[in-house]
Amino acid sequence: MRIKLSQLAGPLTLAFGALLCGQPALAADAWKPTRPIQIVVPSAPGGGLDLVARTLQNVITQEKLSDQPITVLNRPGGGGTVGISYINSHHADGHYVTVQALPLVTNQITGLSKIGINDVTPLAVLFREPIVFSVAGDSPLKSGQDVIAQLRKDPGSVGMAVSSSPGGQSHIAAAMVVKAAGQDPHKLKIVFFDSGGEAMTALMGGHVTLAASPVGVAVGPAQAGKIRMVGIPQATRAPDELANVPTWKEQGLDVDFSTWRVLVGPKGMPAAQIAWWDDVLKKAMATPEWATALKRNLWSADYRNSAGANTFLKNENTRLTPLLGELGLSKQ
Repeated sequence: MRIKLSQLAGPLTLAFGALLCGQPALAADAWKPTRPIQIVVPSAPGGGLDLVARTLQNVITQEKLSDQPITVLNRPGGGGTVGISYINSHHADGHYVTVQALPLVTNQITGLSKIGINDVTPLAVLFREPIVFSVAGDSPLKSGQDVIAQLRKDPGSVGMAVSSSPGGQSHIAAAMVVKAAGQDPHKLKIVFFDSGGEAMTALMGGHVTLAASPVGVAVGPAQAGKIRMVGIPQATRAPDELANVPTWKEQGLDVDFSTWRVLVGPKGMPAAQIAWWDDVLKKAMATPEWATALKRNLWSADYRNSAGANTFLKNENTRLTPLLGELGLSKQ
């Protein structure tokens, strides 16, 4: 019996269509870890990045999102570059990932490192963490509007504590606020501290007028009445404990900036490995455990997958390069 080619066209088309429809699932299943996964933390145990890594470890483990165990490895140093160098010693291997923060972008701009966003494989933006501006509880400046008026009157009279090194998260936020107020950030008296806790101590002791810090270190002193949170540089108000803190936009300054945490892998990771991480992280970010961690730590939900993280990091590099140049910190 002879079968015409036209008679096979329909079945062949259906079969080919079914194969195409199954491709995403096949791609996602094409790679799975075959040995323990390491989440590398570029700081010592107990710090903020360590907390992120261990929270992610717990969620993936509890939800059984990986057939292989997850371990956390601390590799501090170099503003995150030691951790990146470590995962890149396992070239294109998705068993090794690292939690990174703003220095992933700024270190290369400022010349502190030759390692930057092009030396990693972006896997996800995990969340953002608000930066909050505070005054002492007994300060004559009662609101963000008072701070703005003082900045416009005499920026040199405002001593600003920032909980970062030059070009770090709090310094960038402070510079943006001062610029939005129409003043030169160089005229501000900036005092740099190694931690948010030290910045809060200086503020409460009356050594500075204003402090910019991650929100986590400010909530406790604010609840005790020792400081007053007067502005957050983001588009909308934060929830829960920060619901009563106005944004700078509400007070007339067009500023939107917060620090963030990302997960990246070594350079050159193949698509199948990226697809596995996209699937796992999407599920992890949707769990009640992750939602609880966001609320407990005052992190702002802002999950973006690998493609979104890649675009996000490039955009951050583009917008921060000229600002750091104005501050005299860019080496590009």
